[in-house]
Amino acid sequence: MSAFDESTFDQHRSFDSVTSLRRIQTLYGMIAEATPDTSQSEEETQTTIIPEDYQLYVTPNELDDFVQSEDEDKRLATVHVDVTGDTPTLETVDIRPLRREIVPYLGFSRYPWGRAIDHSITRRGAGGGSNRNTVMNYCVDCLRRWTNAGGNEPAVGQTAEEHPDGWIIQALQELSTTDTIENEIESEITSQMASGVSPRVVATVAVKLDPEALATPPTGEAEDGYYYPGQIDVFNAAMVARKNEKLAEKNTDVPSRGEGTCLVTGEEAEVFGTAEDPLALFTIQHTERFNELKPEHAWRSHPVSSSAALLIQSGASLIEQCRRTQRGRSVYTIPYYTRMDPVRAKDLEYAIQETPSESQATLSHLQELLEDSEEGTGELRFYVISLRNDNGDINVLHELPDATIQPARNVANAHCQVLNSSSFDAAAGFDEPDNWGPYSQGTELADAVKSIVSGRYTFGTVALTNDDNPAIDDSSEWLTFALLSGEPIPADRLLDEYIKRLAQERRKDEEGRLSENHLKAQFTQLRALARTGRLTGRDAYPKLMESTEATANSPEEPPVEHFLTADGELRPLDVFREYRLNTFLANRSELDEPQRQAAFLVGVLVGQLGQYQNSERGMEGTILAQHPAERITAKRIKRLVPELIHKLSVYASDDAHRGTVLFPELEDLLPKTVEEADGIGWTLPTEDLRFHFALGQLYGKRATSRAFDLREQIASKAGIDLESNTDN
Repeated sequence: MSAFDESTFDQHRSFDSVTSLRRIQTLYGMIAEATPDTSQSEEETQTTIIPEDYQLYVTPNELDDFVQSEDEDKRLATVHVDVTGDTPTLETVDIRPLRREIVPYLGFSRYPWGRAIDHSITRRGAGGGSNRNTVMNYCVDCLRRWTNAGGNEPAVGQTAEEHPDGWIIQALQELSTTDTIENEIESEITSQMASGVSPRVVATVAVKLDPEALATPPTGEAEDGYYYPGQIDVFNAAMVARKNEKLAEKNTDVPSRGEGTCLVTGEEAEVFGTAEDPLALFTIQHTERFNELKPEHAWRSHPVSSSAALLIQSGASLIEQCRRTQRGRSVYTIPYYTRMDPVRAKDLEYAIQETPSESQATLSHLQELLEDSEEGTGELRFYVISLRNDNGDINVLHELPDATIQPARNVANAHCQVLNSSSFDAAAGFDEPDNWGPYSQGTELADAVKSIVSGRYTFGTVALTNDDNPAIDDSSEWLTFALLSGEPIPADRLLDEYIKRLAQERRKDEEGRLSENHLKAQFTQLRALARTGRLTGRDAYPKLMESTEATANSPEEPPVEHFLTADGELRPLDVFREYRLNTFLANRSELDEPQRQAAFLVGVLVGQLGQYQNSERGMEGTILAQHPAERITAKRIKRLVPELIHKLSVYASDDAHRGTVLFPELEDLLPKTVEEADGIGWTLPTEDLRFHFALGQLYGKRATSRAFDLREQIASKAGIDLESNTDN
């Protein structure tokens, strides 16, 4: 665990309870400030060049990518100016590798990329590197642009006029306006940089002066008589003035600042309305669309003090570590405790730093790390938010401010119960798919939880969106956030999503086949949600959680004697198929509804006939392929039944070995159920009928092979050698 300074955390802490996103962002700034830079030595960490009043304003870590490394050339261009005489003079421009130990002396304060110069006189160059002409411009900007010599930086100019040591900035202004300054700087740089190189560059100024001439003495020791900006109070004060000015003027020409109550700290202070936001949610862009909104009054509706704004800025990198990219979106999973103290803050910092990028900051991973803490997780929450950036416009797609792990665990537990129930056993159910996420044999509770919180659980069941043009209403994300929040899920919408996904998978398949694994995943998910009482809608779905199906804890053992003749021989395979079908129906209360059972049974017969046509008659365009679930309606079901019955008769007469009936288990049950559905009227939604028709297709397609599995199980228990029962 990295070092964590509890006293620093307490120094910046202005609240205990976490009640808003802005407080979460500020909390992470406190954590960042309390976590020393581990890349520096202990001596460097303890020796601070920047006075305490300015420490929140500087951002030395933003120069990490500009520090010299073994495999990359990175430079510090320092303009050395002597102000000890009557007129300032340029002594030299020194270009050398930027060493990490010099960074604190630079007093660097970042301004976002692409927005001109930084807040400090020290400025960071382009991330892609800078040629010598660009470096010359950087150096000139340090002397001319930042000092307000051209009148474009009024905050710095005002500091130069009002600060007792403002004469230093004025001396740089004077030097920058001399006729030869650009040529002098260019000459110095040309002698040290080849024309074809473009290293990453940081530009700054070092001033030679008499320390006793300053109202505020410099910090630290001079380097060959020169002091860097971070050591000189007036440079730090001007940096702060510029930063505060930008806090008030982001996206507006009129400053948005005033006296008010900070929404983060609750304290009366000077507040700003345009403070930076790591998530880019709190901006005043596009206010031209709303006449009643005035940018200059943003501080009234969203007041943030400078200290809170700076802490929010400090925590940006930690917040970024809580982000993962998913199908064109940024999903943030930010842990926090509803009440904070230094110990809990230290735990949060540890959990985030211990989360590798491949774990993608998922809720379950962070939860596992924090559960080992002595603090426990009773007050642990997660701010989960999904954003999409549309050319600078930030759209909040889904937001869950106070998520916990429990709703996901409840569903995951029910999911595992379904996998271990008769839904997936030889006695009545399907076979589990191989290597198919949390649906395969051996799935543990932790596997299911991780799948749910990461979004994989829903990505494999509901309709897909176009990754190149992600829709606002992404079905997988909608369902994931619903699972995390514990909110009810409309059964009709879920079934509609299932059918759309099955249709998508069928269109992708060259032979237009039903995707068995996707359907099994949907079936498992549906029953898991029903078991936890998460489904809303009509009739039997809420009752699913009261299902009587057997589980691994109370297994349903098929009675061996049911499958044996009086002579102790195995009965025909039809008996095994019939037992499995009747058991499957009996254990699922949703199939008590006649319309739903009719759709399922018609699907079963289509599946059985399709498999028979393919395996026994060598047909490719089987009836199974001719009737995809997405085309099924109540009318089509009723029209399909006579066609199926006719095919049964034809195939049975052609197959003397099978007798007069091809699938006797459906001979009486199917017509009876359809007649009962006709009697009450076909009122169920179409997506309901379609899903259970598809489920029936899958059940029927594998009915014979699964009957063989049950037969083998019974034979083993009865001590029968199957080699002697080949006729059955």
